[in-house]
Amino acid sequence: MKKWVLAAIAWGLVSCDGDHQAVVEMEPRQSVPIGIASPESFVESDTIAVTASRKGADLEEISTEDTSTQYLAYAYNAELRLPAAAVGATLRRHEQACFDAGPQVCRVLRSSVREKSADSVNGQLEFSAVRGYMTPFREGLAAEAESADGRLVSMSAQVEDLSREIVDTSARLEAQKTLRERLILLLERDTDNVGDLLQVEEQLAFVQAEIESIESYLRVLEGRVKMDRLAIRYQSIRKPVTPSTGRPLQEAFADFFYVVSESLASVVLFIAAAIPWLIVLVPGLFVLSRFARSLRRPK
Repeated sequence: MKKWVLAAIAWGLVSCDGDHQAVVEMEPRQSVPIGIASPESFVESDTIAVTASRKGADLEEISTEDTSTQYLAYAYNAELRLPAAAVGATLRRHEQACFDAGPQVCRVLRSSVREKSADSVNGQLEFSAVRGYMTPFREGLAAEAESADGRLVSMSAQVEDLSREIVDTSARLEAQKTLRERLILLLERDTDNVGDLLQVEEQLAFVQAEIESIESYLRVLEGRVKMDRLAIRYQSIRKPVTPSTGRPLQEAFADFFYVVSESLASVVLFIAAAIPWLIVLVPGLFVLSRFARSLRRPK
């Protein structure tokens, strides 16, 4: 609570000082990180769009204004059915192509291959890439699968609108930067009160940490907008009859005697655990039955 009161005092002191106020007003506006529009630009664009719609502007003009202020994050999912021998090779080729493009263009997020048998192989690959890399890659998946005697089973897309989140975060960043400048001006004032200086420095350190946190979050949002995500599932094509078709039955017969012996062992252990209780319970039940019969006899 003391920190916010101190910030309000800093604001008031700077407002009362004419020279300092002139410096603040003449300072250039803080720049927003690359790719992030300032809050005013969103307000102006929205106002233009609403005004145009009220004047009966056509849909094309309205959509142009809207898309200029939108920050969309795209995520795609695809599934490929390939021959078992081509699953691992295709996944590794896609992964290597992403590595070769460089981290500024493509980044592998997850990669795995699982081979149950020679005829059952599946894998997963997830990566993020700039749109110039992602678009031709997605468009070429179907042809690449067909060239490997497979096919593209499905392709889906999800879109997340981050416009409002980016605008709000940018506005918070601007407010914190303005507060930082005022606190710096307050530190430059001549004062003999060491306690006040320490409190201003503490508040300044807090504001600086908040600015760095907001800038880091904005970079994450910017990365989600600049780089699309794609998750590919590679599945081997099942054949009606293969050398491994009867493998489950073979494994069942191989485990038959082991399962029987394990069950017998469980029965033996149960009997061994029950014997001590039988030694105690049988004589006790016999005594109780004799006592009950003696009570039922007529006197």
